[in-house]
Amino acid sequence: MRKSLLSVAVAATILSGCGGSDSDKNDDDGKNLDGKVTVQVIDGYLSNAEVCVDKNSNFVCDTGEALSDRTNDKGQVTLSASDSQYPLIARIIAGETSDSDHPGFVWQNAELLAEAGNQLLTPFSTLAQLNKQTLASYAAELNLDASLLSQDYVALKSTNAEAKKIHLYARTITKMLGETLAFNDLESQKVQIQALKGHIQGLENNNVDLDTVDLTVNKEGVVTQTERVKGLQTFLEGHGTLYLPSPNTAGNVAHQLRFEAGKITESSFGWIDIGTAYQVSDMSLSVDSQPVAKADFLYLSNDFALGYFYHDPSNKLLSVWLSEEDYQSRSTNLTKEDLINHTWYHLRDLAEYQSGEDAPPVPALTELTFISDSVVMVKPFGKTAFQASWRFEQVQITPPPGEPDYDLQSINIFYGDAPLDPLLGNEELMSITTSFTRGDLMLFEQEYKPLFPLTVIMTKNKALAEAIYTRWKP
Repeated sequence: MRKSLLSVAVAATILSGCGGSDSDKNDDDGKNLDGKVTVQVIDGYLSNAEVCVDKNSNFVCDTGEALSDRTNDKGQVTLSASDSQYPLIARIIAGETSDSDHPGFVWQNAELLAEAGNQLLTPFSTLAQLNKQTLASYAAELNLDASLLSQDYVALKSTNAEAKKIHLYARTITKMLGETLAFNDLESQKVQIQALKGHIQGLENNNVDLDTVDLTVNKEGVVTQTERVKGLQTFLEGHGTLYLPSPNTAGNVAHQLRFEAGKITESSFGWIDIGTAYQVSDMSLSVDSQPVAKADFLYLSNDFALGYFYHDPSNKLLSVWLSEEDYQSRSTNLTKEDLINHTWYHLRDLAEYQSGEDAPPVPALTELTFISDSVVMVKPFGKTAFQASWRFEQVQITPPPGEPDYDLQSINIFYGDAPLDPLLGNEELMSITTSFTRGDLMLFEQEYKPLFPLTVIMTKNKALAEAIYTRWKP
């Protein structure tokens, strides 16, 4: 149950007025010579976050409350001494804000909160305020050093083991936060954080380096542990031959590339020779081919990357970059429950159907909201949604002798009496079958006669879908 925002705001005001914050003693820290105050936004360092001065204490970033500057690469921004006397809200904006914990942009909106006078906005300051606690009492519940929660624990990690643990808590708790302060499910978060506490204790007991793992906790308190993403170059060079299934490529053929110690050692692109040098910078790749090839990546995990590969910026090959093992892995595990009561975003390239293989992409984005086990709302980008029917099927595939059976899933959406729409390929239905599923991102093969099925992308992440669509367009 979500607690009343008004009651939390009133309680926060009382705590602030009573001097209940552990940060009161730090009011003079961070003041510049001109009287301005530097505040910092971190789980890791959050750059290009928007900071708002909550002058009416309603826990909302209202019009006129945002600072003109956004945070720098250390998560810092300055404000006047008078503004520092109000609560502060930091808006982590999907597709715009970056986190030093992870390459590229953040793809989940969230908001952090700090009471008046507090110069550090963190997941801890946020949940302490929302739960009507001081930072000290919140730290005590987690058996953490309260003094470190009011400091730059990221900078302290090299000399303080407790700071490393606090950082793991912070980057995990941020994933639990609502898109706005009003959308925090405090009771579910308590379950999640207790599960997180137990898991981290187990890691410590087993002497695991806490900087090497990433944790995610669902609302039922189930903890998932993965290896922390090390960066684009590590991904490219650590997965052997990479396969690039793409909505731009006809015939359901994925290109291949292999990266080793600064040289291309395998390539299915005719204009990229074996032995060609490449360079990696942040989330960008440059290949010294003729013409020069570039790749700009939007998303990176340990399992896959998503980005655009091109030598002509007007004709970008949108691809999901997969290891050979993941690309060849046939079985998928999508369920009907993954769809019902959820909205997914479907991305396809219409150029193959309309203009031929070498034409610049014609991206199409369609919002699919699965209302029930038979009804779906279909909304092409920029148009009005219409109701359609749909059917989900588990499909068992029997391959040639000697190979194991495997399972795929198919979704068929029937447009009914809706007029044919160019943004839907002028089709009467959408028929797609899974080829790769990983969390909130999936690849499907979509039937389109007389061509071979083409790859389409689906994701639950609206911000990521819109960024893919916007940056894919010529």
